[in-house]
Amino acid sequence: MLSARTLPVSPPPTHRNPPIPEPSGPHPSGGTRPRPAAVLGVLLTLVAVVAAACSSTPTGAPSATSSTAAAPSSSTIPTTSTATSTTSADGLPAIRHVFVIVLENEGYTTTFGTPSNDPYLASTLPAHGALLTEYYGIGHFSNDNYVALISGQAPNPLNQSDCIQFVNFPATATVASDGQIDDSGCVFPTSVTTVANQLSAAHLTWKGYMQDMGNIPTRESPVCGHAGIGTPDRTQKAVPGDGYAARHDPFVYFHSIIDNTTYCDAHVVPLGTTTGTLPAGTPAGTTGLATDLRSVSTTPNLSVITPNLCNDGHDSPCINQPGSASPLVNIDAFLQTWVPLITGSPAFKKDGLLEVTFDEADVDGGPADATACCNEMPGPAAALPGITGPGGGRIGTVLISPFIKGGTVSTVPYNHYSTLATIEDLFGLPKLGQARTVSATFGRDVFTGAG
Repeated sequence: MLSARTLPVSPPPTHRNPPIPEPSGPHPSGGTRPRPAAVLGVLLTLVAVVAAACSSTPTGAPSATSSTAAAPSSSTIPTTSTATSTTSADGLPAIRHVFVIVLENEGYTTTFGTPSNDPYLASTLPAHGALLTEYYGIGHFSNDNYVALISGQAPNPLNQSDCIQFVNFPATATVASDGQIDDSGCVFPTSVTTVANQLSAAHLTWKGYMQDMGNIPTRESPVCGHAGIGTPDRTQKAVPGDGYAARHDPFVYFHSIIDNTTYCDAHVVPLGTTTGTLPAGTPAGTTGLATDLRSVSTTPNLSVITPNLCNDGHDSPCINQPGSASPLVNIDAFLQTWVPLITGSPAFKKDGLLEVTFDEADVDGGPADATACCNEMPGPAAALPGITGPGGGRIGTVLISPFIKGGTVSTVPYNHYSTLATIEDLFGLPKLGQARTVSATFGRDVFTGAG
């Protein structure tokens, strides 16, 4: 485990990655891939049936190794980075701006294992960063993965079923010494905190950028968009013109955020367009990602970016906008639009880290991959985080940073708790929930350009 600390800055590294190419073709047009509904009764039955399946080490996982291949230089122009090379004894560079893009429902074999499906994600991005081949989701279906990513909380039956009703935990729910809440619910009480709350307490900054949020203000608010407590979530399915899904916006599932309306409205905002335009009705003074990226001072220390239900690969065919019949083509188009904006920003060039990951492995067309890694443990309310197994399956992840040599490949097992723990290490924050016990956080196998 890497120890938490805040790192100093000193002379720039000699390593430079080439810039990530801009998209060269038009945005695809043309084309909801159904996903099975999670039935609460089935979940509760499975909870009672299988306790022995909580083993968290994937069978046949490769040994923990890292390698680096030369990044291709064709069609790219070297860029100047202002990043510094100082690292801690644990191998952590002085990263102060973290960007996380979360995509939907694809396993490693479909994406990184078949680059022809999604060449930008599977080939272009790893050539400019690190491919984590043994990265895992922590459960099924979506919401529990997003929640775990910012809080370290294990899945429970209600968020495994994607919180169709926006309901509280029972008033009798308590938080144990290991940080886990002991009951089932959707909106966590104020006693359960998040990395967002931690950053604010440390006088650091964060934002959640939610694509399409507020496009139809009668469906959800343009800021801090969520249902009323005890009411149905109207964003479970996309509608023409609006593909925001509250279940993919983890921040609105915590009373420690939503109970302060001003705080939530300022931090959970629309993604906006690449020119900074926001949905009509967005409060004055709200800024989207493109605007915030213009300077280091306006870029949050943590940015969590959620595409709409077409661009994250969830729906095929798309409902909210024209799209390809292939969800992976839609994912590539989104990444080709936004990744160069992020990696070309002053904050990223100075001390940035971009993570592109999925919430869970594919759950369509057959048995879901519910394998796990990294000492993941079930929570008190659900014996099987993956419903049929101990985790959310192997998904793979790409990390890009001035501190990572292009073409790096790591086979060290990681999961969403690893991401949370690494963010907390980078900013010197205490570990939340299962970030305390995860077996590995990003280290020298990843940060191959540091030092």
